[in-house]
Amino acid sequence: MTQTIAQDDVQAIPVGQLFSPDAPSYSIPLYQRNYTWGEEQIHRLIRDVFDEAEQEEAKDYFLGNLVVAPPQRADEPLDVIDGQQRLTTLYILLVKLSSRPGLKDRIGPLRPLTYEAREKATRALRGVADTIDEPAEDEKDREDSGILRASMIIEQLLDGGADGDRLQTPQVIDYLLTRVLVVRMPIDRSTDLNRYFEIMNTRGAQLSPVDIVKARLLRYLSDPLDRALLNRVWTACSDMEHYVGMSATAGNTSQRAEVFGPDWDQMPTADFSRLRAQLIDTTSEAASPAADDASNTPESTALTLDDAVTAYSQTTVRTESEDADGGERFTSQITFPTLLLQVLAVEGAGRGSAREDDRQLDDKLLVQRFSARVDSLPPPERIDWVRKFTTDLLRIRYLFDHFILKRDATLTTGHESTTDEEPGSWSLYRLARGSSRRGNNGQDTPRYPSTFAADESGAGPRSLHRRILLLQSALRITYTSPRTMHWMTDALRYVTELTDHDEPITAQGFLHCLESHAHERLREAVTPDPDKEETGPDGMALGFAIPRIVFTYLDYLLVEEMNQWDFTFSYRTSVEHFSPGTEDIEHSSFAYRLEDPHLLDWFGNLALVTVSTNSKFSNYLPAQKANNHDARRQSLKLELMARRAETGSWNDADVRTHHEEMVELLRRALAGERARSVSDI
Repeated sequence: MTQTIAQDDVQAIPVGQLFSPDAPSYSIPLYQRNYTWGEEQIHRLIRDVFDEAEQEEAKDYFLGNLVVAPPQRADEPLDVIDGQQRLTTLYILLVKLSSRPGLKDRIGPLRPLTYEAREKATRALRGVADTIDEPAEDEKDREDSGILRASMIIEQLLDGGADGDRLQTPQVIDYLLTRVLVVRMPIDRSTDLNRYFEIMNTRGAQLSPVDIVKARLLRYLSDPLDRALLNRVWTACSDMEHYVGMSATAGNTSQRAEVFGPDWDQMPTADFSRLRAQLIDTTSEAASPAADDASNTPESTALTLDDAVTAYSQTTVRTESEDADGGERFTSQITFPTLLLQVLAVEGAGRGSAREDDRQLDDKLLVQRFSARVDSLPPPERIDWVRKFTTDLLRIRYLFDHFILKRDATLTTGHESTTDEEPGSWSLYRLARGSSRRGNNGQDTPRYPSTFAADESGAGPRSLHRRILLLQSALRITYTSPRTMHWMTDALRYVTELTDHDEPITAQGFLHCLESHAHERLREAVTPDPDKEETGPDGMALGFAIPRIVFTYLDYLLVEEMNQWDFTFSYRTSVEHFSPGTEDIEHSSFAYRLEDPHLLDWFGNLALVTVSTNSKFSNYLPAQKANNHDARRQSLKLELMARRAETGSWNDADVRTHHEEMVELLRRALAGERARSVSDI
């Protein structure tokens, strides 16, 4: 018997009951946008559940609200008003888990989720348990493309070696089904939805964790000028799309010269009192409502909605005409909450295990991380800590702007836009003072030279600056979740320690820091592990269990080996079998068939490509794949494999030879050996 719900029937529904046979069915109305979640959002939802399930004293985990409109007739589905991205992801996850051995009975039958008047989307949801080709990139606006992509992302996550196995343990599955809750909130069908969304997007928003942290830090500062400085620094640093040198001193180039040096490229002071004297105008900033109202927030943060909106809507980021060259040009690779966690991690002592590091950068623990840091101090020391954090935040944000890559919308390559989710190309620039321009009221304008000068890093495509940009972009597309961007923590810690000791930051030293981090992760991946049941003859993992860093760092090494300095790293998440597990019968050929089935999952037969490339060409033979030049541009390893296939075969000997050459290249890199001659490749 299907449940019916009343308009005031608010319930916390376990995930295991959302789609049970006796639960109401759900439909995504036609006016809702298509499913759009990508790898980062999907991984975050699943791994958050996974992390909580493994806690010794796991508590109920609330995923958020599901706002629905009750049907007009009992036999009709509930219309999903808000929460469709999360709901669709959960449905795909449950379907994928149900297809795994031993899990179908535990999860049980599922009522289908449907999309109103969108046949392709509904059909894609019905078939996610099957192998479905994803649409090509030129069809990515189709209504089913996001669903199919999510299906493959979850499939690969579940197939991903140890982590995938742990996600399918009885402990995690039972926790997902019984302790992970969604709050289902019915609303009247006659509700004006335009008005509803307007309220939800403005007045109905709760204080964010960032707001709560800011309010608590401000409370420790009794001096209005101190609070004003923290507010000023916080506001400037939260503008992640502009260089902080512009945001912190918007409209005041003389002040910018005082804080960031005459050429706007000097590290701001670590002296709180001096920084306050440079940035704060006692006649305006000290009386700022954003500073005083937020600092008076009570411990419970029990502001009314009107009070919260009033207090925090005044903390706006100013822009100016002089920043026309930089405004909306650069895209940061992390959000402000993640930057706050990075600052805590950089200033924290030592490093823990990989999983402890992940939780250290988990933005859902933002409030807890700050509370643990400040509350552990004796009360007299808390004011000093907040003051030091204020200067640390500005200084580390300055270093972040100068030494961590961004996307530059003014630089776009011809093929990059077909494989990347973000516009523009990778860039690594610093802010500097430019010359005055006519028509700009005589103001100096910003310019963005390369972070490392040619005389220090060398000139041309082989420069150290180019190597640094390549390696950072390789690490960026490897560790897509902000929680796993520990390479960024190491890089920021390195440049922070040097500047704290007034030591120069050289291109060679910075590159060595990045390579050391990559080598640490790579060494774990290629070192034989006797505890692993299924490995290749050299101890390497097989198939989907091979960490992504092995593929991306190899391509970084191949840039020099193959003299391919114009290579661009793009977001690639899918492991491609060059010789397919299932052949395309129409093009079957003994010249490309592997006699030893174990070779299929060897590193020598694999490449990392986009999801759409994998799904579209998964059953093609190597000869057909070699003709796909768009795919070959995604990976230099794939380019080498394609060159071999073009000679007329891709057999057991080819896989073994390519495997041995690539693994040897990785091991030589770990041993600190330089590249071979290009002719050897």
